[in-house]
Order: sequence, then C-alpha cells, then structure tokens
Amino acid sequence: MLNRKRAGLLGLFGLGLFLAAVEPATAQSTESTITEGLIWGLNEKLVYAAVPITVLVEGILIYTVWKFSKNDEAKPTQENRRLEITWTIATAIILLFVGVATYQVLGSPYVSAGSQQAIEEPGNVEEIEVYGQKYVWNFEYSVDAEGVTASDLTLENVTLDEATVTNTSGDGIQVEDAEVSGEKIESGTLFNGVVTGLDNETRDSLTENETETFSDVTVESATISDATIQNGTVSSSETMKMPANREVTLNITSNDWLHSFHAPGLGLKQDAFPGEWNQIRTKATETGEHQLYCAEYCGSGHSDMLGQVEVVSQEEYREWKVDTWLEDQQ
Repeated sequence: MLNRKRAGLLGLFGLGLFLAAVEPATAQSTESTITEGLIWGLNEKLVYAAVPITVLVEGILIYTVWKFSKNDEAKPTQENRRLEITWTIATAIILLFVGVATYQVLGSPYVSAGSQQAIEEPGNVEEIEVYGQKYVWNFEYSVDAEGVTASDLTLENVTLDEATVTNTSGDGIQVEDAEVSGEKIESGTLFNGVVTGLDNETRDSLTENETETFSDVTVESATISDATIQNGTVSSSETMKMPANREVTLNITSNDWLHSFHAPGLGLKQDAFPGEWNQIRTKATETGEHQLYCAEYCGSGHSDMLGQVEVVSQEEYREWKVDTWLEDQQ
C-alpha cells in the first residue's frame, strides 16, 4: 500500500512538472488577430488533452518495465473485459473532444476561407488585393471617403455642374464654385480650377462670370472641399496596411507563378496561384507591425521576398488611403 501511495504521489508530482513545462509554450500567443486567437486556443486545448494521456501511458510503461524486469519468463496476458471497455470508451471520448474542438476552429470563417458562416458586420468589410510576384508583394486598396479637402489636384474625366467662369484667357478656363462629379469623385465643390480638354469653339464662346456645365473634361490645379471619393484605388509595395478592429478580406493571387502569403504573427497563411484568387478573412485586435514572408520556394530571390503588415487604427488607415490617393492625383 505504501508503495502505491508513493507511486501516486510521484505521478502527481511528475504531472505538475510536465504541466509547468508546457505552460510557457501555450502562453506564446499574443492573439493579434481573431484568427491567431482561434488557432492558439485550439493548440492549448489539444496540449492539455495530450499531457494527461502522455503521463498515463509513460507511467504505465515505466511501471511495467520496473515491475517485470526481473522475470525470467514472460507470462501470458489475461483477458480483462472491464479494462478493454474502459479504454475504448476513454479513447472515443478523447477523439470526440478533439474532433469537436477542431471543427469549431476549422469551421470559422476566420480560419477557413470557404466557410459559409456569416462574419461580423458583413457590410463593413475592408477588401485588400494581394499580388505576389518575383520577388515582391504588391497590394491594392479601394478608396471611398467623404468630406475630403485638398488642393493642387489634377482630375480627369470629371463633370462640373454650374461652374462659374472667371477667366477665359490662356489654354484653359478658370472656374470656381463648381460641383464636381466623375468616375472617382462623386461630388464636391471646386475652387479655382483650370479646365482643359475643351474644343476651341466652346472655349472662345465663354465669357467671364458665365455659368456653364462641362462634362468629360480635365481639371488642373484644382482645389476641392467636402468631396466624396468613390471607387478610387491606391497601391503599395512590400508593406501592407490593415485597419484594426474591422473585418478584412485579403484576396490573394500571383502575377507569375506559385507564392505563399504568410504572416505568422497574425496567424495568416494562404497560397497565391497565378490566374486564381484565394481568400483570407481576419480581424486584427491590436495595432503593430508584423513580418511577412513568402512561404513557398519561388526561385533564386525567394529568401528576399519579405514584407511587412502594418496594423493601424481605422482613422489612420482611412487618412493614409485618402492622402495617398490625393498624392497620386497631383
């Protein structure tokens, strides 16, 4: 009896040491995104399920070796139906636990892009297009914004509604107080823009302070206020911007051959195939910078195909897109 008590205490002590050794490994997650949190949560569940099994199996093995090490002849095993039923039921419970826990994670839209589960705020999803090519990552973002104010812009294929002509000399006409609309600017008030793209007859027929409407013209050196940008696009290379606390869908493809988008600090990984689009859905929970790799060997420059994923606040993300779009127009 004493030996059994000692063995039990020794087993509990060993289990405690094993759990203490495992704890640092399960605590490595920073959960920078919902995706990473789900993956690490599953990892912790599986580790804590595996520890007792490992201790039990190894304990039985060590005890068996010690108990029967001095036996000269092996003895036949005896049937024990109660023991067989017990370990069969225990194994079924363990497999059921692992299966359910794994399905809950793999069935999430934040882990499996093909999941049919609805994501939060489906109407407020930011989409970013990711292009892999030898040996750089390129990104494209859509720009939709309101209340934009800027100066020294060049706007192409726009319409000026009821523009007041202030100067008809030179190659173009000077206008002010015009409502702007077009392919990328839905509305806005323009001041002191120079309109070009008019035929000579139309330009010569204008008089100062005359109110006119111009369509499909180019405006140079424009100043706009309270403008709405619609369906604009901006791009970046090597560094991908991403808003925090907002649903994000990454549409990933390749311009040449196989690459793989991998940001381990965010728990994100997806292959990039030429001519095909793969998706990652995620939601960052904190701001910060994370390393981006190509996780598929793609040629001699594979090791240099690095980048950054910069998670910023939603306001900073919006300002960056608008400022970049405005810079592209100048």
